[in-house]
Amino acid sequence: MARTSRKAAARETATSAPLPERIYNAAVYVRLSVEGEDREKNQESIAMQQYMLEKYVEAQPDMRLIGIFRDNGETGTNFDRPGFEQMMDGVRNRKVDCIVVKDLSRFGRNYVETGYYLEKIFPYMGVRFVAVNDGYDTSKDGNDEMLLSLKNLVNDLYAKDISQKINSTFATMRKNGELTSGLPPFGYQRSPENKHRLAIDPETAPIVREIFQWRLEGLGMAQIARRLNELKGYKRQQPSAGVIWRDDSVRFLIQNPVYAGHMAQGKMRQSLSAGMPVKRLPREEWTVVEHTHEAIIDQETFDKVQEINEQHRQTSLAIRGKYATTENIFKGLLVCADCGRKMIRHKSVSPRGIARYVFICRVYAQNLDGQGCTIKSIGEPELTECVLQALRVQVDLAVELERLLRQFQAQPEFHTRRRQLADSIGQVQQRIKRNTVLRSSLFESYSDHILTEAEYLPMKAQYEKEAEELKGELAGLQEEERLNSHTISPQNEWITALKKYQGEKAVTREMALELIKCIRISGYNEIEIVWNFQDEFARLFHQSGKEAG
Repeated sequence: MARTSRKAAARETATSAPLPERIYNAAVYVRLSVEGEDREKNQESIAMQQYMLEKYVEAQPDMRLIGIFRDNGETGTNFDRPGFEQMMDGVRNRKVDCIVVKDLSRFGRNYVETGYYLEKIFPYMGVRFVAVNDGYDTSKDGNDEMLLSLKNLVNDLYAKDISQKINSTFATMRKNGELTSGLPPFGYQRSPENKHRLAIDPETAPIVREIFQWRLEGLGMAQIARRLNELKGYKRQQPSAGVIWRDDSVRFLIQNPVYAGHMAQGKMRQSLSAGMPVKRLPREEWTVVEHTHEAIIDQETFDKVQEINEQHRQTSLAIRGKYATTENIFKGLLVCADCGRKMIRHKSVSPRGIARYVFICRVYAQNLDGQGCTIKSIGEPELTECVLQALRVQVDLAVELERLLRQFQAQPEFHTRRRQLADSIGQVQQRIKRNTVLRSSLFESYSDHILTEAEYLPMKAQYEKEAEELKGELAGLQEEERLNSHTISPQNEWITALKKYQGEKAVTREMALELIKCIRISGYNEIEIVWNFQDEFARLFHQSGKEAG
């Protein structure tokens, strides 16, 4: 009788739509390719995309909007976009399992990469993909895969066609001496009469003249950068807002023919239509058009500075070229403890002809004001000896740890606990299977109107809560099993790695990359080695000592 009454009650509520079995965590992704002078119009367009997709997700009973990701002014020909990467972080962290876009072209215009995401990555990660205007939804049957591939191919060809036309347009503009870059060179501004021509900027042009004069007086690039950063009146007028002067920015400036009145462009080349990645071109391949605008530096001064640059370059090559370059074992591993930047390796040659390598912090070396760096410069031989001694200590610890682990694994309690863990994992896995079956049965009962919505919802919540608890319990047991089987073991990967270098008398590049995460250098040349295995190794040593004791 109770069963019949429930059916009758269910018929009364049958007019309400059934609840979806799964609610997707949906991320809306919007993109606009070009961010130019019509910026305000572009913002309206991207805002319209966002508004449309928000309304779409809001109308879907099986979607919950959890984030909006935007890329304004980013090309669709590759996936190296900040907004896209943030969204994919959400996918990788299991916070996003549904992606909604306006159409396939907003997602990407690269045929191969777009297809790889739709056919490989998203299905593997369990991500639902919806392209609203294309009527494409991976959770529904009836998707025309051939039509999808065709649209991807058309988007790809469209992007390449646009790339070819843009390259052709820019090439013509460069030959005519017209500005094609987004920002004019430091010292200039766009001409009010013609936005593709240059006019002298009265605020920054005097700084350019000072830089060339200092170079004529014999100052080096780093010295000029240091002086510019020290002069408070110049700090507000650096090459771009918030960017400090560096020796390479000074070098780039004083070698640019634009300051002698000649437009020099085409220094970098990229062509999507030709499949060409970004490439820096040699000076002889630049497009240089003479006398296109008013010069800041006269030709004679400019030529003298170029002669000085070439003399310094030849002198440096003559001195440094006498001594063979050795391998930089610690390349990319040394970090300034003050500013966090990578330290660089510098070769110095004494008057007596002795070559020596030292590691320096580039920020401090250039005296870049406001960066908070203290003096530091450590010789490569001294650093290598410190690392070698520290490595020998770590090897000795590994040998002792291996002994403790062998003692620990010989105890009966260890084997008893392993059997208990295996039994517990099996039991929890069975309970998870049972929970899954019960949830499925519950939904079928609701769909068949055996259960009312009021009865279904609390039972569903109870089963879901139980499923989460079982999932957490299984993860804890599996972590303990991994710890016992792989970590608390004489065959631990870090013990094996360290013992491999037992008895080594020199540090090698292979050794440094395998064992060292980074080396922090602080004031007074204090060294802190951060090992790749540091945290796990310390925890392992503590655990094994406790168990063996």
